[in-house]
Amino acid sequence: MLEPKAFAARGLRVSVETALSEWARLAAVDEAGDDPARRVRVDVRFEPDESGAPLLEGEIGFRLRCSCQRCLEPLLLDLVARPKLFFGAENELGPSAAAAGFEHCEPEPGVTLRQLLEDEALLSIPVFPVHERSEDCGTLAEELAALGPADGGQKSSSPFAVLAELKRKN
Repeated sequence: MLEPKAFAARGLRVSVETALSEWARLAAVDEAGDDPARRVRVDVRFEPDESGAPLLEGEIGFRLRCSCQRCLEPLLLDLVARPKLFFGAENELGPSAAAAGFEHCEPEPGVTLRQLLEDEALLSIPVFPVHERSEDCGTLAEELAALGPADGGQKSSSPFAVLAELKRKN
């Protein structure tokens, strides 16, 4: 179970590498299937801030296979989540922690450290993953870029212009 105050009081540090398959929600996003070579690296630490409120800071690194949303070809994403979380009442956040960019976190009762870290990792995944450079995209992106406007080469200014033209014809 996640106990931020106890973890911060002890100065707990978690540095581990585990199989991606052990992170169910993260593995569900990966299109490579059950690849045992896929790993998740975790290096996080808990410590109290100047007022004694618990802080969590660190890195979660992982690699996912997904589809590029520009060319629909496979894409390997190397991602690093850098959580900076503050546990406690919002008004307890010290000025140095606030300046360092810590976010207020109120975990659900019964949540585990792994669940919290998995949430942070999921938040680092781009909504629309694409190749870093458009030149790296596959042939579908090239074919789409080569297409000209439909309907005899005329480009309408709005989709409603097409509807207006159809209405005038009737």
